[in-house]
Amino acid sequence: MASTQEKLSPQGRIWSRNFTCAMLANFFLSVSHFSVNTLVATYTKHLGADPVLMGFLTGMFFGVALAIRPISGPLMTKVDKRKLMIFISVLGAVVNIGYAMFRNIPAFVFFRFLHGVQYSFVGALIMTVASDALPPDRMATGIGIFGIGSAIGQAVGPTIGDSLERLGTSLFGTEGGFTLVFLFAAVALAVAVIPSVLLRPDARTKEDLQNLGAWYKNIITIYALPTTLVNFFMSVASSLYVSYLLDHGRVNGIDNMNIFFMVTAITLMVSRPFSGYLTDRFGLKKVVIPGMCLIITSFLVVGYSKTLTPILFAAVLSALGTAATTPALQAMCMQSVPPLKRSVASNTLYIGIDLALFTGPLYGSIIYKHTNYSTMFKFGVLPVVLGLVCFIIVLPIYQRRRQELEQAGKELE
Repeated sequence: MASTQEKLSPQGRIWSRNFTCAMLANFFLSVSHFSVNTLVATYTKHLGADPVLMGFLTGMFFGVALAIRPISGPLMTKVDKRKLMIFISVLGAVVNIGYAMFRNIPAFVFFRFLHGVQYSFVGALIMTVASDALPPDRMATGIGIFGIGSAIGQAVGPTIGDSLERLGTSLFGTEGGFTLVFLFAAVALAVAVIPSVLLRPDARTKEDLQNLGAWYKNIITIYALPTTLVNFFMSVASSLYVSYLLDHGRVNGIDNMNIFFMVTAITLMVSRPFSGYLTDRFGLKKVVIPGMCLIITSFLVVGYSKTLTPILFAAVLSALGTAATTPALQAMCMQSVPPLKRSVASNTLYIGIDLALFTGPLYGSIIYKHTNYSTMFKFGVLPVVLGLVCFIIVLPIYQRRRQELEQAGKELE
């Protein structure tokens, strides 16, 4: 008998109500996230943090999110996802108002902790809502389209954050600049409440909930761990761009570095749906491995560049590589378990991302402390190479798991 979640995915149709609402909410959450996070290192430095503390605070809320996931993961399987979406949007708005009102390191640590609690739900929850609305034969294509929302957020977020910070600084001084960014992020999260309210509530039966088992069985699933390992290394690398690229430009006298994020996002918007389609059409290996090679090249270009033009070329390479790898890895994760366990698989994937986004800024700050930003970006190659090696090892494991699900009659949706 098909599960309730299987019935929520119309055959062959991507643009359902829940998919559209999830994509819109993801956009506003991404705008908020990227407008703030690209300035966290700069803000903590303004508050008086040294380089290592700066790296720790930059990645702190990913570490908090990791610690909270044993609670948030099971909640996503038991509690109506619509209510959780509303909760995380409101909590995020409160956190950013707190950033704006209290301007010292102890207060920043407190609200960074709450931000980590909010983040422990965000990615896994939204990806589960979106994937539940997708047909199985178009999973990679749908996830590729879904990522356009976050790609746009990644484009406009850092640009808006940097522009508002400069505007606020010119009008109200340095602290006024950061305050303006935080208030903007709070408004974006408040707007995210609207599509969250419009989501259809979960329609799971008592039998569905009983089949989920005890809470501790809904924290991680071993079937998503291989894909999570690959994605961990890719996320370590990508965190270097988000956390340190603007500072790299300021230190090396490269103006308008925020255009990197705009170019990245425009390229992602164009390429993600096609890369998802190519993955569904031609298979994982022919898309993911070339994508990882493009990301490796992008780090080398940034590490050796002294002007903006080649760095923008690196943005295109990085975006094409990310478009090729991210939807494919997310689809692998979602398709390694039956539909009712998707939130568990998503939680597993995001535990790896939490570890990576906590480790990545710290990794970069340690390299920077002993060298410089250019060398730090050259070292961004290392985690991508490790991810490539792991993917080659993991792919046969995933393929065997898919065959097992098909033979057992539990193929997704």
